[in-house]
Amino acid sequence: MRLLYVVHQFFPDCHSGTEQYCLAAARAAQRAGDEVTVLSLHWDHDRDWPPIRLFEQPYEGVPVLRLNHWRRINPNPVLRDYQNLHLEGWFRRALEQVRPDAVHFFHLRQLGSNLIPVAKLFGARTVVHLMDFWFLCPRFTLQRSDGALCEGPPDGGRGCVPCAHPELQGAEPATAAPTVTSDPPMQLRALLDRPAVQLHHLALADAVLAPSQFLAGMFSRNGFPAERLAVVPYGLEPGRIVPLPAERPRTPLRLGFCGVLSPWKAPHLVIEAVRGTTAPVQLTIHGRLDEPMFADYIAGLQAAAAGDPRITFAGAYDAAGAPQVFAGMDALVVPSTWYENTPFVVLEAFAAGVPVLAADLGGLREVVQDGRNGFLFRALDAGSLRAAIERLVEHAQRGHYATLRPLPPPSIDANYAAFRAHYARS
Repeated sequence: MRLLYVVHQFFPDCHSGTEQYCLAAARAAQRAGDEVTVLSLHWDHDRDWPPIRLFEQPYEGVPVLRLNHWRRINPNPVLRDYQNLHLEGWFRRALEQVRPDAVHFFHLRQLGSNLIPVAKLFGARTVVHLMDFWFLCPRFTLQRSDGALCEGPPDGGRGCVPCAHPELQGAEPATAAPTVTSDPPMQLRALLDRPAVQLHHLALADAVLAPSQFLAGMFSRNGFPAERLAVVPYGLEPGRIVPLPAERPRTPLRLGFCGVLSPWKAPHLVIEAVRGTTAPVQLTIHGRLDEPMFADYIAGLQAAAAGDPRITFAGAYDAAGAPQVFAGMDALVVPSTWYENTPFVVLEAFAAGVPVLAADLGGLREVVQDGRNGFLFRALDAGSLRAAIERLVEHAQRGHYATLRPLPPPSIDANYAAFRAHYARS
């Protein structure tokens, strides 16, 4: 079977959860004997090369086509996020080159959901993976700019204006269909049209996959038919985490945070919780310290931790170093303030035998079972997180730590078997 995987960004330039999962699925396809090519939006939108360019740049044995387009071709930033009609012909070129039996869309941000019907017209089976809330939310997190959580586009999308595009407040929407014109009326028209266009294109897919019951439920509550959604919990690549011997629990108890140092991943809550407890704990924060987008936030984290010798910033680690990172933990802390599906770091922790303290939000509640493989705490509440840390310390001191039994997660090969059933279904 020939497959085309489509993603908004990819290795080696981008390596967050969506890219990791797409790469793992591609390798699973190769192990199953199928031919897979990844089509990725290329990140450098302003380099002095042709306005649109399709070129090959494989990654670690996986064929990759890179599609680059100048942002100024579509200067309407709202429309560009979800619809780029000028890319349809270039996408057809990729389809002609690969001749896929199925196209699996992992993310279409800045590419456009309008590529789904193009793949269908080509005759390929179409599968869409809901890796986050992008089809519903311009910010893709369902978290408002003030940090409050959202249940979907308010007031037909008009409620997205103060959150996602406050610069459009006071504008009147254009009456015509949105174009690439960048004036405020056209941008507002694009924003108001976004919910209906996104759900219409999503409904054209032959299969729609969600990684958690929570995410599937959120889409059904926003008008997408529940019976069209198939839940396939995330799996890990075989051998991604090989558990290393570790004597747990240790004193002081070793806590770890792993991930992007962003406000919605909320390492500030862990720092606040640790600084507020006298329990014997240490905290190691693993994450890239040179993220320009979050430079001010990271500086604030370092200032908040200053003077506390229990808190260490260890920087980022690569895949080869992950087993050692988890071997050094007694518990992973996941304090996210947005509706996470299933962060891969949680699955990695479970594969390493490490329990997890997690915010009681979204899909996290489906994988972290309080008292069985970790503890839950109230999201956005540093006091509740502090109490969970102290509960874990007490658990360990009473000799009950071993009752927390993280089980290895599903494998990506099992995920791929589910994908392939959708690829082959007629």
